Amino acid sequence: MIKVNNISYTIDGKNILSNINLNIIRNKITVITGKNGSGKSSLIKIINKIIIPNKGTINSEYSESIPMLFQKPISLNKSLEDNFLLLSKLKKSKVNKFYFNLFKLNKLKKRKFQNLSEGEKQKVFISRLMSYEQDLIILDEPNQNLDLESEKIFFTSLSKVKNKTILLSLHNMSLVKKFADYVIVLDSGKIVFNDISSKFF
Repeated sequence: MIKVNNISYTIDGKNILSNINLNIIRNKITVITGKNGSGKSSLIKIINKIIIPNKGTINSEYSESIPMLFQKPISLNKSLEDNFLLLSKLKKSKVNKFYFNLFKLNKLKKRKFQNLSEGEKQKVFISRLMSYEQDLIILDEPNQNLDLESEKIFFTSLSKVKNKTILLSLHNMSLVKKFADYVIVLDSGKIVFNDISSKFF
């Protein structure tokens, strides 16, 4: 589905990623993990063609970047419901409210987005992305600001998704162990592990 070939990326002379080679396997959950500053977010953005590497190529079925969950997603100064519907309106797609209902957001839908807690906002961002019908799902630290119950609900449901390729970055190693099919570990911008999860844990 996606093949990354010898990618390197620098900012102001600093190496962010060096000689990255990997494959994203169709219909599997691939997790990129590593310490803060290891290059996880940069790698995900490069894979999704949001930023351009200094060196290397990406062979992908996708000619353009696709919707993804950023660590700081775009929000509108409107209601929760308006923010949830933003992506479907931009993409003129049908709305799948499974995650909206899973997180019980309907009771909050008329509240101003800025008045929500950080955890409630994150649920909206996740629900918004997951409402868009796509066969590749990209999530950068999706459990950020989620309480433990919501985190469990989301990842359990994500693991049951069929016929979709899921790429995400995570810090929480217990989640990586429980849900990842493939694990990629970054350290100082270099891959130090890239294989099936059972070989890592």
